[in-house]
Amino acid sequence: MCSQKAALSYADTHLGRLIDTLTRDRRWLIIMCADHGDAFGEGGYWGRGIVRPEVTSVPFAAWLS
Repeated sequence: MCSQKAALSYADTHLGRLIDTLTRDRRWLIIMCADHGDAFGEGGYWGRGIVRPEVTSVPFAAWLS
């Protein structure tokens, strides 16, 4: 699990920088989607291979900047 937490932390750290850089000089439509398949402790569940909303729901966000 440590590698998964590290990967999420890394992405979270750099996502803001990426958006700031992209939108500095012109407007962008940014669409973010996430893979599903892993639970990271939500509801006490960890890992893959379980059918829970934490695993089967795919986050989505759209932003026009």
